[in-house]
Amino acid sequence: MLDWNDWTRCPPGDALRDADPEIAALIEDEITRQRDGLELIASENFVSPAVLEAMGSPLTNKYAEGLPGKRYYGGCEVVDKVEQLAIDRAKQLFGADHANVQPHSGAQATAAVFLAFLKPGDTFLGMDLSQGGHLTHGSPVNFSGLLYKAVS
Repeated sequence: MLDWNDWTRCPPGDALRDADPEIAALIEDEITRQRDGLELIASENFVSPAVLEAMGSPLTNKYAEGLPGKRYYGGCEVVDKVEQLAIDRAKQLFGADHANVQPHSGAQATAAVFLAFLKPGDTFLGMDLSQGGHLTHGSPVNFSGLLYKAVS
């Protein structure tokens, strides 16, 4: 069984201390703040050491937009397997036929700006996916391409 300090203490390692001692010290400060305080915001609660380890893995280097097996670009073979495993586990846990395990993203922030400042049919300047743009820059599969006219 883990004790309280195992859950609240994941100090920076030597690589970070050597590369950036100031950031390492600030992380230590945040660990202390979290350990000594009472956080009542669910999304800011403690994660287990296993979750911290997974979040610090090379999986964080990969951005995968779309669904497993149906991504918008390559190099997603491994993260597709990770996401499918999470989907399968969520379906089993909740006795569901379907599950979406993808987190919210900057796309919601983009939608908020568009809905606040544009009217359906308005034109905006975006960057095409083939040029390094994002789906929210006017792709026809996204709200931005369905509700607005994108020029790139």
